[in-house]
Amino acid sequence: MSKVALLIGVSEYEPSLNPLPAATKDVEAMQRVLLHPDIGGFDDVTLLINPQQHVMQEAIETLFDGRQKDDLLLLFFSGHGIKDENGRLYFAARNTRKNDKGVLVKATTVPANFVHEVMSNSRSRHEVVILDCCFSGAFAEGLLAKDDGFVDVKNQLGGEGRAILTSSTSTQYSFEQQGADTSTYTRYIVEGLETGAADRDQDSLISVDELHEYAKKRVQEATPAMKPEIYAIREGFKILLAKAPSDDLQLKYRREVEFCVEGGNGEISFTGRATLDELRKRLRLTVEEATAIEAQVLEPIEVYKQKLQRYEQTLRNEIERQFPLSDNTRALLKRLQQVLGLRDEDIALIEAPILAFQTDRVIEKKVNTPPIRKINFSPLIGLLVGVIIGGILVYLYYISRPNIPIVNSFCAKEKEKYSLKDSISIGEEILFKQDTNPDKEAGGTAIFNGDCPNAIDRFNSYRKTNRNDPETLIYLNNIKAIEKGNYLKIGVSVPIGTNPNVAKEILRGVAQAQDEVNKNSSINGKHLQVAIANDNNDPSTASDIANQFVKDTDILAVVGHNASSASLSAAPKYQERGLVMIAPTGFSENLSNFGNYIFRTLTNISLSGDKLADYIVRKSGKTNIAICVDSRSIDNEYFKNKFLIAIKNAGGNINPTNCDLSTVDDDLKANAVISQARNNGADALFLAPHIDRIDKAIKIAKANQGQLAIFSSPALYTYETLEKGEANINGMVLSTSWHPQQFPGSPFAQNAQQLWGGSVSWRTAMAYDATRTIIAGLQQSNTRDGLQRVLRNPNFSTDGATGKIQFEPSGDRKGDFVLIKVQPSTKNQTGYDFVLLPPVSSDGSKLRNGSN
Repeated sequence: MSKVALLIGVSEYEPSLNPLPAATKDVEAMQRVLLHPDIGGFDDVTLLINPQQHVMQEAIETLFDGRQKDDLLLLFFSGHGIKDENGRLYFAARNTRKNDKGVLVKATTVPANFVHEVMSNSRSRHEVVILDCCFSGAFAEGLLAKDDGFVDVKNQLGGEGRAILTSSTSTQYSFEQQGADTSTYTRYIVEGLETGAADRDQDSLISVDELHEYAKKRVQEATPAMKPEIYAIREGFKILLAKAPSDDLQLKYRREVEFCVEGGNGEISFTGRATLDELRKRLRLTVEEATAIEAQVLEPIEVYKQKLQRYEQTLRNEIERQFPLSDNTRALLKRLQQVLGLRDEDIALIEAPILAFQTDRVIEKKVNTPPIRKINFSPLIGLLVGVIIGGILVYLYYISRPNIPIVNSFCAKEKEKYSLKDSISIGEEILFKQDTNPDKEAGGTAIFNGDCPNAIDRFNSYRKTNRNDPETLIYLNNIKAIEKGNYLKIGVSVPIGTNPNVAKEILRGVAQAQDEVNKNSSINGKHLQVAIANDNNDPSTASDIANQFVKDTDILAVVGHNASSASLSAAPKYQERGLVMIAPTGFSENLSNFGNYIFRTLTNISLSGDKLADYIVRKSGKTNIAICVDSRSIDNEYFKNKFLIAIKNAGGNINPTNCDLSTVDDDLKANAVISQARNNGADALFLAPHIDRIDKAIKIAKANQGQLAIFSSPALYTYETLEKGEANINGMVLSTSWHPQQFPGSPFAQNAQQLWGGSVSWRTAMAYDATRTIIAGLQQSNTRDGLQRVLRNPNFSTDGATGKIQFEPSGDRKGDFVLIKVQPSTKNQTGYDFVLLPPVSSDGSKLRNGSN
């Protein structure tokens, strides 16, 4: 068996193509690691720098010609890839050019179909192609609009016993890190091989799929818009490329650093630092060695932060120059985004608070700028005389009038407080339009008209037949707080319009905590009032609501939002204006360390993923898992990236089936996903839908028909899942932060059963804990800043549905996740229910309740 490589780097081109200075450095770096006897161990590595088209084509043919079946052949290309109007791919040589109309002169290129042909004719069954290039378009004028931006690399180069790795799959910019010799993709390919860090299963060998996973993760940490891909069939994934040291002390330290960074959302926590310091001493590494390793691990994350800062500063400079932004400026900013390799969601998080703040400044300036006009003093003299006379008459009436009390004057005082009509209410507006009757409508009207007693009667009448409606209970408590005249106020934002069931689950937790505190000791003699907002899980609406909440100086904290996209859009407002936000349900790790006013009662999702991955592989014995994730959901960032690593660390493999839940629109597509997964050898299926698009995951489950074991993210822990999934989700295992069986005899669960007439979900528990946290904080300080200082105190704790509530320095809840399973049940009208699974120890045995 021979190991032979051809490395082609083209940095110099004809004027019609941009130069790529890093290309030659790329091939030199690859040569170094492939020839190293303890890494690549290749027998022959040919370097080809800036070749002419005929030289490049002949060298590729020579690489694959006359080889044996067991030979390992590697083709590496760093340079321009060009796609024509028909989607065909070409590789650019030194003399590749376009004509005057910008159309590619194909005779000056090496076509991908030529490369495919020589690979297919080769006797070798171990072929690897690594392409570090963007795929620019080569279209005549007027044809560019037909391009979909996608390059079908798999069909143009793929084949049996072959693996194709690409830095990108679309017509994107080529990204070169500032200050780095090599391009972004090659940099991390080389790093994974040279350090041994790409050996994810730690068997001292680096396979093609391991190298891909490592490079992809590192690339997207630095440049998230880049999407490296791998195309391989069966054994192609497991082609062994290099060796990795099994007992290298620096590699052991590096792996611990990577673990700490992944668990700390891009930073090393206090606990992580203590762990690393102890490990460094045990491994006898110098401080300098350890610091260098940490710097290399954190480097792409720092690069990403610098790109965000660069875009933010540019945006601020443009706004100072001109606001609103012109279309031309918008186009230039979009180009900057593409060059920096940032995603639309990265830009949204930067722009939302800046543009909203600037808009507020413009509005306030207009409102506070009085018109300039000449003043006629004659009418003012008459007006002054009238005011004096009128004041005397009012005074005489006041001292002579009968003593009639002004009843319920507080009841109407807040009805015009918010400018977002029909989106925020303390009771004067019914937000759940689908759940109402004449009594409930009359109750809202009574509040609007300032008639609190009638509102109480009407809402109480409604609750006799609709006891599980949390909106009404919150409004009842609001009225009682208004009548008392001495209350504290908070806000809660939920997706009433797009997901009313989830909105109710969250509001039940808030309502239960409010009801308990108002019935019992209150908050130092003050009742709690709650303003409900409907954000529809829409980031823009959530930002508008946050703006309204921060302007209402009576509001001291906010429970919200539901989806992470909504929370991340609103959080900058709360942080900038100093208002505590506690997110009860968002999974996104971007919420961690967001700011000192941002908290969440959900433990970091990585604990959930690690526990579930371990259960899937080690307890259930599933080793080939097809992953179906909604790519449009920020909540699923963990499941798109780190969860795959957790599966591999547990000893499992990721099935190559491409399953994006956001595109599963019909049964046909769902059936195709299951068919492809089974053909690729899958024995398990993992589902992570967006909370507003659970139906897409149900389609996959129905198409599966019990063929593959199903596992899922916490998003599917809903009544809707049981109602629509029925037998198709029987046996599904998922993780959750709370289950009623987890805490036998819990006052929260018992009170919830009595209050709502049935069991509640983990979202209710998390929202309850968020509200209980705010109540406990307000008992110590009832100002915005004071509340934040209380919650940030490391010694703060209070009791909630899930035991003690305490926060990490990141703002995340301290705690853990448990696993639950869908099983048949007579207690639920769907015929199925979520049942708590017993804890499992590291050796696979079940633990008794209360065991550590």
